[in-house]
Amino acid sequence: MKKELIKTPEYLLVVDDSEIKEGDYYLSKISDDVFRRGIGGHWIENYDKKMYHKIIAHLPLNNSPILEGVPLLPLLKVEDDVFTDAQEYAIESGSPNKEARRKGYVDGYNKAIEKYKFTEEDAKYLFECGRNFQINADITFTVAREHLSQPKIPTHFEFEIERKSVLNLGIEPFNPNTHVYTNEPKTTTNSQGQEVACGKYIY
Repeated sequence: MKKELIKTPEYLLVVDDSEIKEGDYYLSKISDDVFRRGIGGHWIENYDKKMYHKIIAHLPLNNSPILEGVPLLPLLKVEDDVFTDAQEYAIESGSPNKEARRKGYVDGYNKAIEKYKFTEEDAKYLFECGRNFQINADITFTVAREHLSQPKIPTHFEFEIERKSVLNLGIEPFNPNTHVYTNEPKTTTNSQGQEVACGKYIY
C-alpha cells in the first residue's frame, strides 16, 4: 500500500481520511500544525476531511517529540536491509563491542548516501541547466546549486501489508475459509518498545 508523505517542519507524516477520535493526532491542512483531539482543548466537531487528516504514521524531524500511539516511520536513509546487514557485520566481526560496530556500519552507510546522493534525475536537471547556460549563466548556476544542495526527501511510503483474521464465522473454526480477514499495514517493535511501520520509502 503506497501512501503519499506530507512534510512539515516538525514531522514527515502519513495521513488518511479515517475518523479522528479522542486521543488521535491529526494534521491541520490550513496551518500544517499537528494536534491531538481532546488534549489541550483541541476539539473538532463536524470536521471537514479536506481540512483535517488523521495521522497514521510519522517520523519526527528536528528533535520533535514522538506522537504517542502513532506508529513511527523507519529512519531516513537507513532503509531496506541495512540494519540487518549491520547486525550481521557486527556479529561476524567478533568485536567485543558489537553495538559500536553496528552503529559504525550504519553511520558509514549514511555518510556515503550523503556524499553520493545525486541521482539520474539530478543529472537530467543539470543537463537542462547546461542547455540554458547561454541565457543567464549566473542564474542557471545558482538554481542548479540550490537544487543539488536540497536534502533528498521521499515522496511516498509503501507499507508492507499483512493479512489478519478479524472474525471467525463459527461454521468451521479450523477452516480458514470460514474466517473474515483484513489487510493491515505491518508493524514491528524496535528496541525501545516503539511500534514502527514496515515498508520502504519511495523517492
